[in-house]
Parts: sequence; structure tokens; C-alpha cells
Amino acid sequence: LTPMSMKILLSGATGKVGRVIEALVAEDADLEIVGRASGEQFFDDSRSGDVVIDFSRPELCMKSLAYAKNREIPCVIGTTGLGASDQSRIAAASESIPICQAANFSIGVNLLLNLVQRAAAGLPTTFDVEISEIHHRWKVDAPSGTALALGRAVASARGLDHDKASTRDHGGGRAGGEIGYQSIRGGDVTGEHTVMFLGDGERLELTHKAADRDVFARGALHAARWLVGKPPGLYSMRDVLK
Repeated sequence: LTPMSMKILLSGATGKVGRVIEALVAEDADLEIVGRASGEQFFDDSRSGDVVIDFSRPELCMKSLAYAKNREIPCVIGTTGLGASDQSRIAAASESIPICQAANFSIGVNLLLNLVQRAAAGLPTTFDVEISEIHHRWKVDAPSGTALALGRAVASARGLDHDKASTRDHGGGRAGGEIGYQSIRGGDVTGEHTVMFLGDGERLELTHKAADRDVFARGALHAARWLVGKPPGLYSMRDVLK
């Protein structure tokens, strides 16, 4: 795209990340928001865009995805809490359009995913794994999408079925080979994730803390620039960051 040419359709415009994207776009002469979707409104068909960026709720996300597919434009998806049927629709749409989906668009978190996978592969399986996450009091889904992505990285490195290995029941003891989750909600915490590898006599902790939502918004805009012009497919932030 040439300067002044990337036109964005923003889904979830009234949400926290959506408002940050609005502010960042207003500071960048190369970007323009030409359409907004929220719980109260949807995109105006009279304005065409180059890419859809979605940070909303599952229902609006699916509606925005269908809009992007029908108009054959790329779609960046940062919405979490999606169900299996939603993921199936995303996979189907990626056969027609390029989609970048991530539980977290922070560059630091995506490096953390890589480090967690390496640690899980390098440490003996006798090291237990616990994942804790802290978010603001208004966050609905738990565990967070990022925490689940970290758990899947562990499961992949250890050759485990994540759905069978993960547990959210902290009553009693912990069986070997399980991946435990702890969700804490309170205050205005943007996001904090810690993966603990707990062995006998030693413990390794890998943590990422987000101070504000700018990191998610900047990452999503970076992904949008990268995605425009790519062939159909389902991409991740790992693809964007290579």
C-alpha cells in the first residue's frame, strides 16, 4: 500500500483496545478508519476498506468476519472467548481471505510463547506447569485467551492433548502431566501472565506484564499492514514477526 492508503474497518470501536486503535490511527497520516462497528452500529456499506480489525465480542466478531469474507478483504482478529464453532468459521473463511488471529498482539507475549515452548521441551516432564493470569475486573473469559495459548505451547512441546491435560480445578493435589490455570480478576490490570515450571528444589517462572493497551493496538496495526496483500490463509503473530 502507498502512504495514506490503508483504510481500516474497526470492529469493537467502543471497546478499550478499539479506543486505543482510534487514538493511534489519528496520529498516523498513513492510516484512516472508514467504518466502525459496535453493539449499537455496524459498518456502512457505502465505505470500502482495505482491512477489518476486530477486537469485540464473539457475536460481533463473527458478523465482522462474514463482512470481510463477502468483500474479500483481510481480517485481523483479536477477540477472545470464541467457541469451537466460531473457530471453524474462521478456518473456513481463511480459505478465501487472509486472516491474522492472535490471543494477544503484544510482541513481548509472542516472544514469551516461544520461550515457554522451548522451556517445556527442555525441562524434564517431572516439572509441573501452572499458569496464572491477572486482568481487570471487567474481563469476561477465564482463563484468558493468552493463558490458553501459553498452555497450548506447553502441550505442543510435551506432546500432550491440551484439552485433556488442562485443568482449572485447584482443589486437592495435582496429577502429573497436568497444566493448571489460575485466573485473578480485579482493579484495572491490563494483563499479566506467568508460566511456572515447578520441580523438586527449583522453580522457573516466565512472566509478561502489559502496562497499557497500546501494546495490543500497535501490534494489531502492525499485523494489519503485514496482512494486506497476503494470500488466503490463517496467520498468527508468529508469522507476522517471523
